[in-house]
Amino acid sequence: MWMNRQCRYILLPLLVACLLATCRTATESYRVVTLKSDRRSVAERLESVTDGYSCWQTFSAKGKFSISGGSEEMSASMQMRMAAGKYVCISLRGGMGIEGGRIFITSDSMYIVDKINKCYLADKISTFTGGVRLSLADFQNLLLCRMFGTSVGVGQVDGNGSFSVATMIDGGSECNFSFDGSNMLRSIEMLSGDSANACRIGYDGYIETRQAGAVLATSVSIDSQLSEGGNVSMYAEYSPSSIVWDKPFSDTFAINANYRRIDARLLLQQLGNEL
Repeated sequence: MWMNRQCRYILLPLLVACLLATCRTATESYRVVTLKSDRRSVAERLESVTDGYSCWQTFSAKGKFSISGGSEEMSASMQMRMAAGKYVCISLRGGMGIEGGRIFITSDSMYIVDKINKCYLADKISTFTGGVRLSLADFQNLLLCRMFGTSVGVGQVDGNGSFSVATMIDGGSECNFSFDGSNMLRSIEMLSGDSANACRIGYDGYIETRQAGAVLATSVSIDSQLSEGGNVSMYAEYSPSSIVWDKPFSDTFAINANYRRIDARLLLQQLGNEL
């Protein structure tokens, strides 16, 4: 009896501590970033930004996704999964939670699959980034609100404390990264080295996650000119509480041999009617 009473006194506090730790993990997986002006030199501010880019293996998040081109638009709930340097997989789901489409990005190609109508679009990543030839690692950094490329110059600080950094990437394209007075990356302007096509990325909704530590924007917009003409816009919004880093997973991708290949306009129209 005495032993049972002693065990109860010991185990009860341990159980309470474990429950509190579990609740704390669930509710404190991220925090909203408080924007504060930074008066240090540009070099110091830039170093503080890049020092926060911790290594990662996988990233996953749920949220919303939309893509539009011309008069066609598609929006759906999404689940995004990325494996560093390997792929980006975006599952598109309608109101019933059934997967109606999937976007899969590899080292050199982007595939958009319409499972309901059994068709797909396949093209180079640069087709959707204004002709700018981004590597898969660059595209993943773009989605994670991170700089990429080799720095070639730092702009002056303006009256609001904002500054910009220019980089070059493989293929001769220049990227201009614009930061606000709190060192938040607000936008990226990219210009293709062999054409007048351009691509702009915008960010908003900044949080800091416990797993990776670095600042992450919860909304990412991509507006670009298609290499064949016309414009395309993509928008991703991450639900902060759904973000998970470095959880092991593996996604495979294959296009059914019975699916037919179609152009972007028709694919967007079909997905827009379904999701």
